Amino acid sequence: MEMTTIVLLLLVPLAVWRIYSRLKIVLGRTKSELWRHYTTLAVMIVMLLAVAVQIFGNWIAMAALLAGALVGAFLGQRNFKMSRLENRPEGFFYTQNRKLALLVIMLFISRLIYRLFEAYLHMHNGLPLDPDFLGNPLTAWLFGLLGGFYGLYAWRLVEWRRAQKPVPRPIDIFDIK
Repeated sequence: MEMTTIVLLLLVPLAVWRIYSRLKIVLGRTKSELWRHYTTLAVMIVMLLAVAVQIFGNWIAMAALLAGALVGAFLGQRNFKMSRLENRPEGFFYTQNRKLALLVIMLFISRLIYRLFEAYLHMHNGLPLDPDFLGNPLTAWLFGLLGGFYGLYAWRLVEWRRAQKPVPRPIDIFDIK
């Protein structure tokens, strides 16, 4: 192994740890805004459709994408049930279960990091890189998992928000405007 490969192998765990620690902060208590939930839902649907179009004809990868989306939807439903939902005078808030969300996101990110490392090794050795990254059933499954998880979670948040009536703010007699 060359020195650059060794340095890269040492930096990957540092990058993964940094991504993990940043995601733990991001996955805390969040203000619920309908436009964000609709955007997340739309992005996940478009991502799943784009991957399905790319792998059309590769039935093993298509089955993996569908299976990943179903497992992701199941986990998204479970994550929603374990979420803390708050309707307060300041607005709507939710705190999702970090364990499931981190598991799904880190599986997806680890696959992308693996692909980057694979590209580096192929470039370094002068070998052509396999152009069918999405055609790999594991990759398709992870895209389906992420899309199903956050697609269903966003949909459930939209349903929750529509069913809730805002809690009125208490009247403050000293608030002069």
